[in-house]
Amino acid sequence: MLMLYPVIKMSPPNVHHLELFYYVATFGGITPAVRKMPYGIQQPAVSSQMLQLERELGVKLFNRRPFALTPAGSDLHEFISPFFAGLPDIAAQLRGEESSHLRLAASGTVLAKHIPDVLERIRRKYPDLRLTLQEAVKPADIELLLANQEIDFAISTLQKSMPSAIKSIELLRLPLILIIPKENKVKGFAAIAKNSTGRIDKPLISLSSEHEINRIFHDELVKRELIWAPTVEVTSLELVTKYTSCGYGYGLTIDAPGIKIPAGLRKVALRGFPALRLGLMFQGKLKPIAEHFALAAVAYAKDLKV
Repeated sequence: MLMLYPVIKMSPPNVHHLELFYYVATFGGITPAVRKMPYGIQQPAVSSQMLQLERELGVKLFNRRPFALTPAGSDLHEFISPFFAGLPDIAAQLRGEESSHLRLAASGTVLAKHIPDVLERIRRKYPDLRLTLQEAVKPADIELLLANQEIDFAISTLQKSMPSAIKSIELLRLPLILIIPKENKVKGFAAIAKNSTGRIDKPLISLSSEHEINRIFHDELVKRELIWAPTVEVTSLELVTKYTSCGYGYGLTIDAPGIKIPAGLRKVALRGFPALRLGLMFQGKLKPIAEHFALAAVAYAKDLKV
C-alpha cells in the first residue's frame, strides 16, 4: 500500500538574523559584535535573535562561554561571509556610479543648444560624468518621469499650477513674439488687432494648444476679448519659423537665446503679454552632482541674460 506523507516546507532563515550571526561569528562573540556593528543594537536583543536563528535552523551554532563555533556554525559562517563581507564594497561602488550619473529631460532645442555648455561647467569636478538625456516637452510626461524617479531634473516651461511635490527654479523669462516677413509693414500687435471686431482673421502659425506658449497667448487674448485661432499647428518652434518663411502666416514663437530669426523675417513684439517662464523642475532631495548642475544652469542662464 502506497503511503503519502505531507511535505513540510521549511521557510528560509531571517536575513537580519543571519547578518547578526555573521558579526557574532566574525568578531568572536556577542559582546565584541555589538561593539563592531555599523548600527546600534543592544546585547540582549542580539542574544535573543541568535536563539531564534538556532530554533529556525534546528541546530546550535556556537558555544557561549568560551565562545566557539560549532561545526554547523562554521559551515553557516563560511557560506554567508562572502555576501556580508562584500556589502560595503558593492555599496560604495553603487554609490560611486550613481554619484556621477545625471539624468535630464528637456526639449530637443535645449538638449542640443544649451545643455552641452552647462555640462562643460561641471565636467572638471565630475570627470567620470555619466548622462541619460531624454527629449520631453509635455508637462504630463515630465511630471510622470519625476514621480517615477527616472530623471533628476527637467528643464521645461513652468506651469501656473504644478503638483506640490515638484519643486522649481526659474532660469529665464522669454518674451512671446510674432515673426512676419520683412516686407509686412505691421508695427505691433495693436495694428493686427485693429478693426478685428473680436476675431482676428490673419493666418496664425503656432504650436498646438497643449503647449504653454499657446496657453499664455490665448489667455491674454481672452482678457483682451479677442479670438485668434491658429490656421497651421506644428510640433516645434523650428517649424513655426519654417512655415512663416514659406508665407503661411504670422508665426507665434519666443524671443530666446539660441533661436535665430532667419533672413527675410522680423520680430513683432507682443507688448503686455506675459513672458514664458523656463526653469528647472525636480522632486525630493538632490544628490551633489545634481546640485552642482543646478548652480551651473543658474549661472549659465544669467550669462544668457547679459
